Amino acid sequence: MTTASRHILYIAYYFPPLGGPAAMRSLKNVKYLAQLGYQVQVLTVRPALIRFPKDPSLLKEIPAGVKVWRAFCPDATWLFKLLWGLKLNSLVRFIQHKVLIPDHEVLWLPFAKRILHRIVRRDPQISVAVISSGPPSSLSLGLLLKCRHRIPFICDFRDEWTNNPERINIDFPATTQSRELVMESRVLSAAGGISYLSQLMRDNFCRSYPFLENKPSAIIPNGFDDSDFEGLTASTDANVFRLVYCGSFYDRRQPSPLWQAILSLVEAKKLDPNKFRVDIYGRNTRSFVLDRFASNPVLERIVNLHPFLGYRDSLQELLRATALLLYIPSGKNTESVLTGKIFDYLRTGKPVLAIVPPAGLAAELLTKAGIGYIADHQDLPGIAERLMELYWLWENRALGELKVNHDYIAQFSRPNLARKLAKLIDAVATGQPAGLPVHTGAEQ
Repeated sequence: MTTASRHILYIAYYFPPLGGPAAMRSLKNVKYLAQLGYQVQVLTVRPALIRFPKDPSLLKEIPAGVKVWRAFCPDATWLFKLLWGLKLNSLVRFIQHKVLIPDHEVLWLPFAKRILHRIVRRDPQISVAVISSGPPSSLSLGLLLKCRHRIPFICDFRDEWTNNPERINIDFPATTQSRELVMESRVLSAAGGISYLSQLMRDNFCRSYPFLENKPSAIIPNGFDDSDFEGLTASTDANVFRLVYCGSFYDRRQPSPLWQAILSLVEAKKLDPNKFRVDIYGRNTRSFVLDRFASNPVLERIVNLHPFLGYRDSLQELLRATALLLYIPSGKNTESVLTGKIFDYLRTGKPVLAIVPPAGLAAELLTKAGIGYIADHQDLPGIAERLMELYWLWENRALGELKVNHDYIAQFSRPNLARKLAKLIDAVATGQPAGLPVHTGAEQ
């Protein structure tokens, strides 16, 4: 079977009209695989009752020839919201960590399996499935495909599973972790190929599961699509320094060190609060984002929280910014974290105040691109110093002199990344000999 006629199934819980980086990765892969000649079908969730930001404008990017199947899911986050309102936080944690394993999206599986059987019956020519993770519960659909329908599957890991920094840096139940290690091992053993977000992620997986060295694999980071930026303007306000963040703060990602640094600079009269503001776009609450600084009068003037924006609108705000904010607190395995927004940041060419692990992948990427101002979240003097460097450059109209490495940035375009995924798909579909990696191009 030629590539032009190869039928593939792309399984992604997060897919338009759901928004966010996970949905964007799946959408762009589907879009450019279809342009490469693959016959693509998508299995995703029915969005109507899903409590997650939606961006209907993304639907128009789905190629006309792509059939999208949608399966119902009872979204447990509605229950969580009710229980949180009743101050039953401990019950929510119990359900999350002891009942809905490996994640609350596991409730999607019975409905997704029913649709999955229908898809395979209607198209017996499907030769490979690509399954986006997270949520990791979706990967169990690969076991069904392989065991019952003899269709190989590729795990496309955006995040690690049991070694995820958002898990190993909290008090996570050991019994649940043990159960999920068994689930993870079973899925990885059955997978025909693996797509990793970074070389470090691949190393982490192979250290835990040496047999993965003998499976076809590819290093496929997130990226940007030049077409998304067409028609957008890069005008900035010359009178106000705007530090912009698009996304949600949650769990350990609570940027209190930034607020401390800003207040120290204002108090030292190094930063004029009338010429400086922080604009945050996304699903956030002021009480969480500002924490103990929520009632601080200086931050009340400086920090502005805005609602979730559609993708194109968020890109426009990035382009209007003076500088961009990235926040990844240090901890176990946080060096491997590469959030999807980093690649849109790269495409803008704007300077980035990156409060991230200095030895991590995010810092490496931004430094190589020539736009990173790096400090660890525990290094308050370092955060203040990096912010003052940017503020001084802005005051002296010197931000335009940054030496942005556009050649390095270009490798992260979505069409380039889709071609890497296509090579992996072809390797798995044709039974490429084990041990032959397919991770070509720049690898993080």
